[in-house]
Amino acid sequence: MQDETLEKGAPAAKGAQTLMRALDILDEIIEGPAKVTDLAQKLSLSRATTYRLAQALRSRDYLSPTRDGYSLGPKLLQLGSLALEQTDFLRIARTHMEQLSEQTGFCVFIGKREGDWSRHLDRVTGRQRLRVSTAPGDRRFITETGLGKALLLDEDASSLTRLFYEGKPHASEAQLKAFLSAMEVHRGRQLVMHESELDDGVRSVASPVRNAKGQIIMAISIASAAHYLTDEVTAEIAGPVGSTAIDLSAAFGYARPE
Repeated sequence: MQDETLEKGAPAAKGAQTLMRALDILDEIIEGPAKVTDLAQKLSLSRATTYRLAQALRSRDYLSPTRDGYSLGPKLLQLGSLALEQTDFLRIARTHMEQLSEQTGFCVFIGKREGDWSRHLDRVTGRQRLRVSTAPGDRRFITETGLGKALLLDEDASSLTRLFYEGKPHASEAQLKAFLSAMEVHRGRQLVMHESELDDGVRSVASPVRNAKGQIIMAISIASAAHYLTDEVTAEIAGPVGSTAIDLSAAFGYARPE
């Protein structure tokens, strides 16, 4: 256990250390209520120091006492709501899209789910002469595109089955099984490799973007003519697309499970 007394040093350094310890407590309680004794042990602090910091956080409504120890307080709910209101999702996404397009040279899209449809929200044009005609505002049935499939990676088999038959009412059971099997592969790597079935010669690579609760809120994709997105090129850009989705999710508060 560390001694309750802060190390000697400049007042600013002491204040920063106290602040970091208080933030450490909040980080631990994100996972659920915790008792002072458990917090002290996990953070290698004395019980007195931990109690003093917890009480200070409680006095400002950052923590609330419960039967199971301290939990997150109403002030954090207020700050979370305000942060959500003040977050310009498209502006943040645009920066990441431009970086991905510059890195790969391809057209980059961002989109969200609207019921059984996907809505393309923004596009950064790549360097290819042949470009995908999809424009911001366009809506497609959600299983038709790689971006749409990326938005479905948390759906269960029954939901995916319904959507599959909505898009292909006369499809066979074998086609359904192939679709569900492919979605399992996509889910496992959190990346969709898609080839259009609309005879438009379009291929895409897409990945989901999550919020602080881990929910898929949008998806990012690269789409281009198969002439440009060969198998070799698709394999090369899969990494950058997935990494961009991870970085964008982090910007929206998502913490990947360790």
